[in-house]
Amino acid sequence: MRITGSESTKEPDILATRLVDTPVLAAEGERLPLPSIVVVEIKRPMRNDASEDKDPIAQSLDYVKRVRNGGVLTASGRPIPASRDSPAFCYILADLTPTLVNRCEYANLRPTYDGQGYFGFNEPAKAYIEVMNFDRLVNAATERNRAFFDKLGLPSS
Repeated sequence: MRITGSESTKEPDILATRLVDTPVLAAEGERLPLPSIVVVEIKRPMRNDASEDKDPIAQSLDYVKRVRNGGVLTASGRPIPASRDSPAFCYILADLTPTLVNRCEYANLRPTYDGQGYFGFNEPAKAYIEVMNFDRLVNAATERNRAFFDKLGLPSS
């Protein structure tokens, strides 16, 4: 992660914090300690190789752990202090292939009402986890913004 100074080849797709009610990349924030941590992990569509070694849920929780333990740097090179009590939110965007469903069940996540995702809370990591497929994300965004597009006279589909 060039922007945080980490030499690790394992990096999140998006790492954000909520600073003054504005989500920004953690590396850009100047106000510390972190009030919350948000990790977004995006997986290649139809990827069906989730396993104990390639578990996006564990990967996201590992990112949270690394940020909480300190040693990660902001964009300006300032260390982010250890922040063990900051709430964490992990969002994994991926197709719900059989192997990913297996990892969700193993992590004790619950299926969403529409069957297009899983969610739950990991108590030891103090992290909310949500796994959703690409279709659910697009459908939710379309529904949420339909009135806005209708008001502008733009097609919402």
